Amino acid sequence: MNRFRTMLVVLAIATVVAVAPVQGATFKLGHVLPPAHNWHVAATGFAEEVKAATQGRVEIKVFPNSQLGTETAMIEGLQLGTVEMGLIGGASFQNIEPKLGLEGLPYAFSDHQHAYRVFDGEAGTRLFGLLERKGVKGLAWWENGFRNMTNSKRPINTPDDLKGLKLRVTPDKIRLDTFKALGALPVPMAFAELYSALQQGAVDGQENPLAIIFSS
Repeated sequence: MNRFRTMLVVLAIATVVAVAPVQGATFKLGHVLPPAHNWHVAATGFAEEVKAATQGRVEIKVFPNSQLGTETAMIEGLQLGTVEMGLIGGASFQNIEPKLGLEGLPYAFSDHQHAYRVFDGEAGTRLFGLLERKGVKGLAWWENGFRNMTNSKRPINTPDDLKGLKLRVTPDKIRLDTFKALGALPVPMAFAELYSALQQGAVDGQENPLAIIFSS
């Protein structure tokens, strides 16, 4: 069953990294997904464009697979200045700015174009303004697609099919409340722990965009 929301991702940078010095700089950009995922492909392409545009003075090193920590840890690193850049799901910013949970509201967007209009418009600009007050500057919204569920127990064709399923969700209040309301047993968990949790039967299933499911 397709999930009912579009996942948008924040390409963020620590506000302490304002302008690269003329003599050159190297920045770390982290994300939690494998190199086969489109996040990594896009991030490395972004790094190449920055290097070319600055004639090699600015280098961005991309770290996939949670090498710089979970999304929560990377957000803390952005605020402290220990991580310069991150490609991070908008929902993960709810702990420092609850309004960033907008992208995860059930049935908030009718389709991709609707989401683009919202986040590329005034609402997206305002959300980035709120984020900057917390020490993180949003550079761009990236799409991650509508979410889908997989599990080892049964097909999910109606909301009733979710009842009693232990489903891994990202650790944010909106997802937890949504799946509890649908009768599932949501288990908040960092993405890096998901694969082993599925193998060991700690959870029955998970929900993610198809690109993440297939690349992981």
